[in-house]
Amino acid sequence: MTESSRGVIYILANSLIPGVLKIGRTSRESAERAKEISRPTGVPTEYEVIYDQVVSDANAAEKELHSLLRIYRVNSQREFFRIPTREAIRCVQEVCTRYPVNEVVEAVEIDALPALEARMRRWLRRDLVAAKFVQYPDLCLIKWVIQPDFRKLAAYENIFDLSVIGAIREKCTEDRTRHRDNPQCEAGYFCPIHYSTRENFEFFLELDPYSMIMTGLEILSPEASNYVAHLWEDRKVNPPKRLGWNIVGVKYDMMGPEEEWREILAKNGIANRGTEGGTEIIDG
Repeated sequence: MTESSRGVIYILANSLIPGVLKIGRTSRESAERAKEISRPTGVPTEYEVIYDQVVSDANAAEKELHSLLRIYRVNSQREFFRIPTREAIRCVQEVCTRYPVNEVVEAVEIDALPALEARMRRWLRRDLVAAKFVQYPDLCLIKWVIQPDFRKLAAYENIFDLSVIGAIREKCTEDRTRHRDNPQCEAGYFCPIHYSTRENFEFFLELDPYSMIMTGLEILSPEASNYVAHLWEDRKVNPPKRLGWNIVGVKYDMMGPEEEWREILAKNGIANRGTEGGTEIIDG
């Protein structure tokens, strides 16, 4: 099963069209689909979601379902069926059981620690030994492992639901590639239905450190957390997303007389920096 094949089978109803249900599929949430078809001015009242179910192959499930319900179809070119609600739900459940979603199998993991270390190694907590980004069909998580005492094998896994952060971050805009066909989409960040695992992982890597410490994503050291809070709360300065540094001291630990090893370093492309720019040179 691929990300593109997974989807939702839904049943929608409109109070002004009694006895007629819209039954179809969507790659988004069924509530979004209901809002979408309720927007045209020719629709007097909004559609409501009566029932929905996530399936592993929405295209195949819909095709089989429409074949099963063909005698109830109002128009062969439309997804409307004149059928009792209870019977419609029973048919949808019957078909969807043949396309189950196995969340364990579908989970996609990315080792997040190398990217975190490249971005903010000096800010990460010292007992952090592993970090993974995990995306399920309906959930994005960060799992991190700490080992408080390196002399002991005991380690502790922490699981953090990224929807906590996604709910407060900027909403998606129409220029996002996966939303060009739906400018009205209001899905937030870390949405596994709208975004691929790689896209959501990139969102995670761009999280500002202040959001991390305020929502309980405890992967920063206490010293870094206090510093980040100080920058924002006291100085009103945005903490940097990516850490940098300036070399102010160079220590040479070489064998032999200084003149000889400086000459050897120069031959290998390691220039004598001298003391320009205030750089301190410390012999080994």
